[in-house]
Amino acid sequence: MRGVVVSAGNKVSEEILKKYLNDSYIICCDGGIKNFYELDTLPNLIVGDFDSIDENGRKFIEDNNIEKNVYNTVKNFTDTEAAIDILLERGFEEIVILGATGTRLDHTLANIFLLQKLFGRSKATIVDNNNIIEYVEKGEYFFEKDEHIYISVIAISEEMIYSTYGMKYEADELKILTSEIRGVSNELKGDTGKIIVHEGRGFIIRSID
Repeated sequence: MRGVVVSAGNKVSEEILKKYLNDSYIICCDGGIKNFYELDTLPNLIVGDFDSIDENGRKFIEDNNIEKNVYNTVKNFTDTEAAIDILLERGFEEIVILGATGTRLDHTLANIFLLQKLFGRSKATIVDNNNIIEYVEKGEYFFEKDEHIYISVIAISEEMIYSTYGMKYEADELKILTSEIRGVSNELKGDTGKIIVHEGRGFIIRSID
């Protein structure tokens, strides 16, 4: 079974919610409950300090008897991190994080970098209405053609070396630095493609527009 975290960032499209919530164990973070008002699916658990939730959300939670983990507002972790830790403790091999991006750039960046914590412990992605984000280290990563036209490689180690196969702009052990944007906006040539990371750490981001 897949574990899904629904955070309190931008509201997630109904299409994406239906795609990932089906047959999943769902943990909602605080104000992320807004995504469930018009769905038939409910979260299995809601976590947080409840500082970003309105009265409608509180009533919805109580009316539907959703299990809660309530934290003090003064804490040294975010609600999203708490949800991820619960899924890791329960041994989920796939974790999808929804609602992790939004107007709070600090929260968005913090959530993206949480993917490092999951690397090697669970197959993890952040999905929003326009992007799929994956943290990568040395290894092979495969892609199939879908609505996410653009594939970008962003280095977060001092340098990153990677190769591409089946893509519009082919790279053969290309070295990029954190200060360079040479890995942005590649595309698949056909139905499938592959990126091999030879050295370094970074993110592969697939985008619709």
